[in-house]
Amino acid sequence: MTPEIATGLFGLLGALVGGGATFGVGYLSSRVQRAHAEQARVNEVADAEQARRSQLADARNAAYIVFLSRVDSFLDQARELEELLDLVSTEERPTDQYRQYVAEWNELVTANATVQLAGPEPTAHRAQDLLDAVGTYSEMIDKRYRGQRWPPGLATAWDRARENRLAFLQSARQTYAAGFGVETTPA
Repeated sequence: MTPEIATGLFGLLGALVGGGATFGVGYLSSRVQRAHAEQARVNEVADAEQARRSQLADARNAAYIVFLSRVDSFLDQARELEELLDLVSTEERPTDQYRQYVAEWNELVTANATVQLAGPEPTAHRAQDLLDAVGTYSEMIDKRYRGQRWPPGLATAWDRARENRLAFLQSARQTYAAGFGVETTPA
C-alpha cells in the first residue's frame, strides 16, 4: 500500500471516528436536553395543578368563611330578637330589629348559595343541613313575632343549629386541608 493511500485511509478513518464521536456526543447531549425539557414540562404541569388546587382551596375557604360569618351574625340577630320578644307583649313588635333579622337571613341564604357552588358535595350538604337547622330555629322566632306563643322545642332548635354549625366547620376544615394534600383527623 502506498503512503498516499495509507494516509488517505487514516484520514478517512480519523474523519469517521471524529464524526462518529461528534455525532454520539451531540446525540447524547440532545437526549439529555430532551429529558430535561420533559422533566421541566412535567414540573410545570404539576406546579400549575398545585396552583389550581391552591386557588380552589382558597376560594372555597373564602366562601366558607363568609357563610360561617353570616350564620353567626344571623344567630346573633335571632338571639337578640328572641330576647326582645320575651320582654314585650305579643301586640308589640320590635320592627327595626325584625328587619335587620330578615336582612341577615337573606345574606345567609346568599352565602349558602355560594357554598353550594363551591362544593364539594359533602361540605355543601353540611352547609344545607346547617341552613335548614337555622331555618327551623328562625321559623319559631317568626311565629312568636307574628303574635303566637313560643312553639315547643326552641332550645332544641338552637342546639341543633349549633351542632350543625360544628359539623359544617369540621367538613370545611377537612375540605380546605385536602385542597393542599393534607390529611386531617376528626376532632
